[in-house]
Amino acid sequence: MNYENSIEVRTDIRAAFKAASGEIEKWWGKVDSPISKVGDSFSISFGETVWKFLITEFSPNDKILWKCIEADHYLEGVNGVKEEWLNTEIHWNFTNKGDFVEISVLHNGLTPELNCYDNCKAGWNFFITTSLKNYLEKGRGNPHFVE
Repeated sequence: MNYENSIEVRTDIRAAFKAASGEIEKWWGKVDSPISKVGDSFSISFGETVWKFLITEFSPNDKILWKCIEADHYLEGVNGVKEEWLNTEIHWNFTNKGDFVEISVLHNGLTPELNCYDNCKAGWNFFITTSLKNYLEKGRGNPHFVE
């Protein structure tokens, strides 16, 4: 069973889509470049952890797909996580619901069998349901920055 989550956010669908493409650093972590089309890539870092994603689907205000093409994951006290995200895919879907936008996230390949699953699930839950939601509704997310 892959990780899945969805939220309803009081925002415009364009703003929601932009948060998952050009404003990732506002709610998740330090990103090296924005994305605007299929074939773009970006890296995100959390201190020692760095993931690189390739955009394999990009349909503005509808859906976006990030494929992990490089993984150097570090979790203190958890072994065997370094490349667990490699070749996993993060699917983002956006649906208008009146005054709200539903944002659905599926991390295909993030399953309970992975060593990082509990930590990654808790992380995604926070970044999606708290940080991303706060960013879109209140203008301020809670991204993770470690220098």
